[in-house]
Amino acid sequence: MNVLSHTHPLVLQLENDLLPLFRAALPPLAAAAPQVLASVFAFSSGTASAFQDYHFGISCLLEAVSEDAPEEVALLVSVTGLDAGAQLSAQVVWGQPSGLVEMQAELQAGDLPALHAALPRLLASLQQAASRGAPRT
Repeated sequence: MNVLSHTHPLVLQLENDLLPLFRAALPPLAAAAPQVLASVFAFSSGTASAFQDYHFGISCLLEAVSEDAPEEVALLVSVTGLDAGAQLSAQVVWGQPSGLVEMQAELQAGDLPALHAALPRLLASLQQAASRGAPRT
């Protein structure tokens, strides 16, 4: 394993595939949900190493929400356990206090084709959630 897992081939592939796609999704998202501030993000995390897991996504911050409502909905693609058989996950999730999952893709370890097949549905779900401005009731 490399000293910095962000040089892991799967992370590099995800970065090259996802970040341009997510940036291209921002204008249609802004048109569909002008009340949100959308941005693309990528960061690493981990308990044993700061570079054990990687997360990519689009965050949509909502304006003027009540105190008991989530102020964010995000599309989150994560690759975890880079040091022991990387696992992929992808979901559209609401921020706290709800933490509700709007949509989740069923992915096997390292299954990039399945991730790519799920992305249009996940992006559509994010756009619908951001336009709605609240979790489904």
